[in-house]
Amino acid sequence: MAPRRRRLAALAVLLLTAAAPREPAGLWSGPMNSAVPATLAGAAVLPTARAAQEFIALHHALPIDVSFAPKRPPDMAPGMIWLPAAHQDLPGSAWLPGAGRAVLQPDRAQAYVAAVGRLTGNDPGRFVVIYCHPDCWGSWNAAKRLVQAGYRHVAWYPPGIEGWAAANLAMQRTDAVSY
Repeated sequence: MAPRRRRLAALAVLLLTAAAPREPAGLWSGPMNSAVPATLAGAAVLPTARAAQEFIALHHALPIDVSFAPKRPPDMAPGMIWLPAAHQDLPGSAWLPGAGRAVLQPDRAQAYVAAVGRLTGNDPGRFVVIYCHPDCWGSWNAAKRLVQAGYRHVAWYPPGIEGWAAANLAMQRTDAVSY
């Protein structure tokens, strides 16, 4: 690459990094749908669908979706049956809705870690990939909770479900796991 192109590429990386917020020391409690940092201390960051797909295949990682469950529309007529659309996920995923909330009651935070424990055979060395939607702190918080709980191979996939779908990769219908 020519020197000028290298400088421009380095400048672009610098600008993108500068635009991302800094990683907070603890869990994020601000707006859940806003720009996320480019890093998560103690975890790998998978910036693309291809990186996530390769990581999952290479490490037999368990993908865990922490996106919220859809709510009944408030303007629906009382008594009308509401069936949310099927939840689409990365193949092999477990869906633990809302596990990335910044503030969980202590028993709910422990229940999340316990549910991941059941899903991983209580192996803190098992590879896991945490995700939800782009620009959503929920997956960042959920991954951070696992790092704090002693999981050694946590990966965070910020592009989430939409990033995977945009790459035209296979999806599967997933039901929520109770925790």
